[in-house]
Amino acid sequence: MDIVIVGSGPAGIQAALQCRQSWPRKSVTLVEGESHVGYCRPLLPQFMAGQAQEEKLFLFKPAEDALLRVKTGAKVQSLDGEKQTLRLENGEEMGYERLILAPGGRPIIPRLEGADGLEGVFPVRNLPEAQKVRSWITKDQKIIVLGGGLVGVKTAAYLRSAGFLVSVVEKENRLLPQALRGDAAKLVETHFRRMGVDLYLGQTLEAAEGVSGKMKRARVGGRWVPCDALLLAIGSIPNVSFLENSGLLEDGRLRVSVSLQTKDSRVFAAGDAVTIFAADGKRYTPWTWPQAVSQGKLAGANLYRSQPVPLKALTRVNSMNLQGLSLNMLGAYVEGSEEFLYAPQAEGVLRQVFLQEGRVIGGALVGDITGAGPIHHLMINGKGSAQEISRFIKPSFGLLPRSLSDHGIQRRRARLIPGEGK
Repeated sequence: MDIVIVGSGPAGIQAALQCRQSWPRKSVTLVEGESHVGYCRPLLPQFMAGQAQEEKLFLFKPAEDALLRVKTGAKVQSLDGEKQTLRLENGEEMGYERLILAPGGRPIIPRLEGADGLEGVFPVRNLPEAQKVRSWITKDQKIIVLGGGLVGVKTAAYLRSAGFLVSVVEKENRLLPQALRGDAAKLVETHFRRMGVDLYLGQTLEAAEGVSGKMKRARVGGRWVPCDALLLAIGSIPNVSFLENSGLLEDGRLRVSVSLQTKDSRVFAAGDAVTIFAADGKRYTPWTWPQAVSQGKLAGANLYRSQPVPLKALTRVNSMNLQGLSLNMLGAYVEGSEEFLYAPQAEGVLRQVFLQEGRVIGGALVGDITGAGPIHHLMINGKGSAQEISRFIKPSFGLLPRSLSDHGIQRRRARLIPGEGK
């Protein structure tokens, strides 16, 4: 075989399409452990809530292409770089000329006292589990979503908007703790409470109890809460266990350069499984859907290049609409950076940018995401002056006054707030 790609998430699909475009004479084999390929994971909350049909999830369907083969139900067991072969769990071996690893992540399943063997407990990660959730939940049930990160808040928002009774349990003291801080997180929390979502922040799930083998209640912060369905959305870890003896891991991480090349020049990797080691010694894990798409395309384009080109952006930008509340997350703050903030109290809007040494390094747009593109452009391509930044914080307000505060813009040092870790 010429090119083999492991994984059919956004990185794997984009890599396959790019390979067929960049290297049209090379055959491509896409290997996937699941029985489905090409579906969009960000649409799973809508599907579980009954707001999207299954066929609408699929953004990619294999076309009639003699040089593009899709192999489903094929779980990779190991990789032998010297022999250039993959071994599947069924004993089959597959050779390759070039390889792209895009296995994504696997959900974190916490150990919960009393939950073993109970029906009604589901990880939120893939289509098979989402199908189980959709067939299990009913409008009269109480649903707990464990985890207030990207997946958890989106799942809760869609289920609640569809009329389900939903609670969110998050161990940090705010929603979206890896992306938002302070007032930005509070706006999201206010929106959820207005929707009727019960929030248990700064608390953990301690135990579960069932009746006749089915989930019925969970202990949260020392008290029992009714729960007919428990959805686990506390994150994922890179799915790299099959690479343990491959020589490609460093401290358990799948290490790649900024051009997505591994230690083996014939093997590239992309998506949620990788850790990018930059020339300055910094490590990046920008595990978002937009990054997976960009990385998949670049890995495919770089596969046979004598001089692979680097990623243009290592930013962790993500956007979503939480059933009426638009949200664009540009990146976490850094203590000591300068913060530009526009937050008119009456409008339910917060627009925030962090600047360090004249460069935009992060921020958040809540309730009004206009100007997100230009701000992201500044993050990627160069430095931004205070005048440029303030122009985007409150869009279309015309000429700047002598004092930015005249337009409700605050300029201050970003600082660490007690209890708000990254």
